[in-house]
Amino acid sequence: MDNIDKMVGIRIKTRRKELNLTQKDVYAATGISNGNLSEIERGNVLPSSKALVSLSKLLQTSIDWILTGEASIIDNNSPEISNIEYGLKLNESEELIIFMLRSLPLEEQLDVKNYLRAKVAKYEKSELSSTSNHGKNVMDGNSEIA
Repeated sequence: MDNIDKMVGIRIKTRRKELNLTQKDVYAATGISNGNLSEIERGNVLPSSKALVSLSKLLQTSIDWILTGEASIIDNNSPEISNIEYGLKLNESEELIIFMLRSLPLEEQLDVKNYLRAKVAKYEKSELSSTSNHGKNVMDGNSEIA
């Protein structure tokens, strides 16, 4: 066991506990199994790059901090974080939605995420259906121009 591996594990475990997250919470949010997380937190293995990204978001800190301890903790209540990550400017409504989401407990956030996924899937299905119906009308020569 390398000293770096051990320190990475300590930082992850400490930050997880600061946020009052259980290993079960981490699994629910990231897909990292309890056994794997336990190995990481004990310093027996380093997290994969995918796990690092997931952990940094969940633990509200940078990957640099997880690996080196030299970067600051991120304030996820700041909409500017999303602007930096995605290069987008959020409008007031989007900022409010993000603020409200982040004020919920993790389990409730996951419920909201699942609800949104279902709504988007339903919307995309209806859009696809209307597009394919329009295409049929065009092929039959019965299309209307709006």
